[in-house]
Amino acid sequence: MSDEEVFPLPRAEIIALFLESLIFGAFSVLYAIAIWILLYREKVRTRASLNKMLFATSTVMYILSVAHLCLDVQRAVVGFVNEGGKPDGTLEFYLRLNNPTHIAKNVIFITMTLVGDGFVSYRLWIVWNRAWWIVILPILLLTGTAISGYGACFEFTLIDSGTAIFQSNLQPWITSFFALSLTTNLLATFLITARIMWSNRKVRQYRAGTAATSQWDVIETLIQSAAIYSAALASLLGTYAAGSNAQYVCLDALQPLIGLVFTLIIIRVGLGYSLNESSGAQVISDRHVRNQELSHGDYQLRPMAINVSVSRTDDRQSLELYDRKEPGDIESADTVTGTAA
Repeated sequence: MSDEEVFPLPRAEIIALFLESLIFGAFSVLYAIAIWILLYREKVRTRASLNKMLFATSTVMYILSVAHLCLDVQRAVVGFVNEGGKPDGTLEFYLRLNNPTHIAKNVIFITMTLVGDGFVSYRLWIVWNRAWWIVILPILLLTGTAISGYGACFEFTLIDSGTAIFQSNLQPWITSFFALSLTTNLLATFLITARIMWSNRKVRQYRAGTAATSQWDVIETLIQSAAIYSAALASLLGTYAAGSNAQYVCLDALQPLIGLVFTLIIIRVGLGYSLNESSGAQVISDRHVRNQELSHGDYQLRPMAINVSVSRTDDRQSLELYDRKEPGDIESADTVTGTAA
């Protein structure tokens, strides 16, 4: 029994649209929260400008996701309504890989992937103290991803109508695109995590238990975000290699998932910063009250000079690194943090 009989293409497309809509809805909520955090964080820090890189990247991802969903809805209307009354009309419509709407949605998906992978490479460059040699391989992988992705879209324009996406002339382009993107994310996540652990080892003897907690909080965020995206991308690669129509479900779901994972990181870091600030304010307030009680006691305490050395680490640093102007600032930080999309 063929895969078309077990899991027909029209069924796969309607399930893919449903799943994409659900994830896009979650992405919309998280995007709004992430933008609020970026604006609020800058307001708390009394800075006039927000983090332009994070704001621009998340906004571009959201716009691309909206455009992709609109095309999928338009294609569903044409396929199931306009063509649905014809014998095998819906199937024939979705098999037209040279259809402009099919090519456009794939161009959007490839662009979305490149934005996510590009930011991962940028983050790696920042975390490694702006060392260009560390991003040579990720840049090569990113270039290969772009060539294979847009090359597949060009191949779509050359094939005849009614050709399945699993044709031999398309497989090298599509398989290479998925594999290169997956490799880029896994490699960048590994190198960022290694940098964090190496940096924390240098200052471990001067740090209390909070240092280890902060270190593993950052690493946990890295691994979780990378695992979500990598698992989805691996599922897409596996279903395509198996020649299953389930790859359409994985493909459409992955579009908003890329942005969702990215905004989750902003929210995780931003809320972690807010909690740390609130906790710090409470400690200062308690100390102020105790000092007042002591100053009103029977015995006036004699003033004395105290030299205090404070070492502080919080998840906010992973966002602040993008605003640093001097490369040496990162090297002198207590920990070097980064996040994955």
